[in-house]
Amino acid sequence: MNKLREDIQEDDLQLGELLKKEAYPATENRWFTRRVLNRLPASHHRSWFMTAIYIMVALVCIVSWRTMLTGLNGTVTVRDVLYMAIMAAVTLYAILSAVATVVKTE
Repeated sequence: MNKLREDIQEDDLQLGELLKKEAYPATENRWFTRRVLNRLPASHHRSWFMTAIYIMVALVCIVSWRTMLTGLNGTVTVRDVLYMAIMAAVTLYAILSAVATVVKTE
């Protein structure tokens, strides 16, 4: 197994040397970069649809938390604790996905 791995590495090195030796030199083309960059999507473009989705999710989380906290009536049951844990997970996921999208587009 080791012998095979060494042979493959040696073949890769030989192929790399051959390609470097026989390769044509790259020609200078100042318009290439501009053409490539013009075809890329805008880096700061975020659709209005995704912004609306994030706003709706934030409103749902706020209303859910407010409803849950005002409905406690002084006693906390196991169901209330489970609802709070689920809402905390959903809220955290919404925040992290919104932040990840913003970081990814910048």
